[in-house]
Amino acid sequence: MVSSITNMPPNRSIYSKGEHNIAINNLIVSATQKVPLNESQKNDLDALFTQAKSNDQDSIELLQNLSLSDGEVSSYAQHLLCKLIAKEDGASYDAACSARSGCQSLITNFSEGIITNKILEDNPKLLLVAGSKIEGDGPYREPIPLQVKSKIVSFDEKDVKPQWWHETKLEDGQFETPKPSTIKDKDYWVKEHKLPDDGACQFRAAFTLRDKDDRWLSASKEDIRDEIEKKPMSVKQAICDSVTFLKEADLIPDRFKDFFDEEGFEAHVYDKTIKSGDFNLYSPRGIESALGEFPTLTSEEEEFLSTLADSIGENLKSVFKLPLISEISDGSRAYSVPTGNHYNLITPVDFFTKID
Repeated sequence: MVSSITNMPPNRSIYSKGEHNIAINNLIVSATQKVPLNESQKNDLDALFTQAKSNDQDSIELLQNLSLSDGEVSSYAQHLLCKLIAKEDGASYDAACSARSGCQSLITNFSEGIITNKILEDNPKLLLVAGSKIEGDGPYREPIPLQVKSKIVSFDEKDVKPQWWHETKLEDGQFETPKPSTIKDKDYWVKEHKLPDDGACQFRAAFTLRDKDDRWLSASKEDIRDEIEKKPMSVKQAICDSVTFLKEADLIPDRFKDFFDEEGFEAHVYDKTIKSGDFNLYSPRGIESALGEFPTLTSEEEEFLSTLADSIGENLKSVFKLPLISEISDGSRAYSVPTGNHYNLITPVDFFTKID
């Protein structure tokens, strides 16, 4: 079905009188009342996007105004603004800049009541459009307003954000040019769980994902150790298997060979890294502590420790059926996030309550 907006005469404002007024009024009412998006409304929004691609100011402004809600019409209008910023489907650079500056004005005119904190928090794609780079930006383009950057940085500090926010590069309050397909596919809310930095974070994250049980998020180190010690022989076997593999590949440095030739080396490594409560079996430094004191390590020895730690970590995942990613039937996912030697966890907001 062809939209009446498509049939508008050239160079006519979308606000001029005509058959298209009914479609525009319907979009405004539907966005305000948050009614489900139907095919007719989608056609009308696509027609607006076609007008906006050539930098039609009224069409861009209307898409922005329709975006100031959290219903399906508003969500699709926001998606079209993202397509403008990404210059998709032949959108011009000028149109992309108009979309960006328009959303910036909504935020910088905050004091005039055009937009509220709640609108921005419920619709962070408006922040994305206002703070994105655009292909074709030169070195002399106007910088992102500080007020816009401040809103972006403030939202970035929240624990609950859309998944696409985590997958879109953000630096100094400015986004890389977004990929609308990623934004659309990853448009579900997730929560970042900041885990205690006590050495047990990787096990804590993995047990949480394995059991889908949020009690593991704050479990004590003693609880984690008790869970691991249900299978102490399996952990020691994981250590043995990794060392055997590296022996067969002749990758064990000379200074370490005597240690790994001794009977019961795996028990010593286990006691030093797990039973002690340090939980650093999967860390090169943890394994080094079990080997003894070495003032300096060669590059070969450092590489060996890293390889052994990674190998043991992979074997432990198998022993305890430890996932570091949990795929969910609706296409969302929960996953652990490594930062240096620490892990945090990101899950859909309903991960622990949703029934599979």
